[in-house]
Amino acid sequence: MTHQRYAHLDGLRAIAALGVMVEHLFGDLIRQAPSATGPMGIVARSVSENLSLGRFGVALFFLISGFVVPFSIAGQKPLRHFAISRLFRLYPALWLALAVLTLTAWLAGDAPPAATVLANMTMAPPLFGQPWLSPIYWTLFVELVFYVLAALLFAAGMLRHIGALLGLGLGLIAATILPMQLRLHGVAELPVQYLGMHLSFLFLGLLLRLWLVERKPGARLSALVLAFAQLAAIVAVSSFSLARGDHFIMEGLKPVLGAHLAAFALFLAAIRLERPRSAALARIGLISYAMYLFHGPVNAAVYRALPLTGQSGDLATMLTCIGLTLALSWLVHRIVERPMIAMGRSLSSRRTLLPATSAPAP
Repeated sequence: MTHQRYAHLDGLRAIAALGVMVEHLFGDLIRQAPSATGPMGIVARSVSENLSLGRFGVALFFLISGFVVPFSIAGQKPLRHFAISRLFRLYPALWLALAVLTLTAWLAGDAPPAATVLANMTMAPPLFGQPWLSPIYWTLFVELVFYVLAALLFAAGMLRHIGALLGLGLGLIAATILPMQLRLHGVAELPVQYLGMHLSFLFLGLLLRLWLVERKPGARLSALVLAFAQLAAIVAVSSFSLARGDHFIMEGLKPVLGAHLAAFALFLAAIRLERPRSAALARIGLISYAMYLFHGPVNAAVYRALPLTGQSGDLATMLTCIGLTLALSWLVHRIVERPMIAMGRSLSSRRTLLPATSAPAP
């Protein structure tokens, strides 16, 4: 991929990150001032009822990751390079964010158990039966599982196998739909989870890469089939999710379905048209991971001085939250992310040099 196209993807990351931030700001407003009738309260409810900006941002992030990440498995010892690069790219900033959350909770007299903190540090607390220190971070586990699946596909020589990718994507969707249908029809009380649904969007991004960049035969049809299956699955689970209150469908079917359609359409247009061509968005995209990690703690700190009321003054509060998040994220990117990424590259490119052996004595 060209540097220009990377800039386009960074611009998309910025849009996704800002969408998630605005969604959380509006959600905080609705929770803090549920009966407010001011202008910002009206705007927040109107947006939430028509488009889930959070789900839009998450879907866009997943498409970008699926489009880019698997194809960084390259070079000598590709799986070693991939594992090290992901480790140094993601974990140091996460550990810093977890330290901030833990310290904040401790100062408030509600320190989390050590087991919860340690499980969060693995980026896979669900595997240990532990909650996330911040519920915002749930997408990290989805990404982690995708990295493992991508590495396994690469090792099996199937990372570019269209049929295998489509079958896996559809199978992941079925892993959610089938248990739900069995429960609804009283056949079996199997657990219903949405991990497979989320993972399928990452595999859609991978298929879009094979269609739009590598021009693989059958990739276009496979991508469209998987996208249609995802939308149909969202419709199928909407009533079940709302009735159970499991937060997969929170605002209602319309805003969630619209968010996924908007994310798919924007991503497709951005890749085809090589946009957005914005230096400002590209810079924000570079710090989007830190924005994702730290906007929650920043918002909570700002609300202590400037609580949300639903009135027009909330706009200044929200802009303050966004501005401080951008500033802090830039610092984290410069002080933590960039050095750790460089260290990971250095370690992954280091070769083991064997000492020269002397000739055997006559």
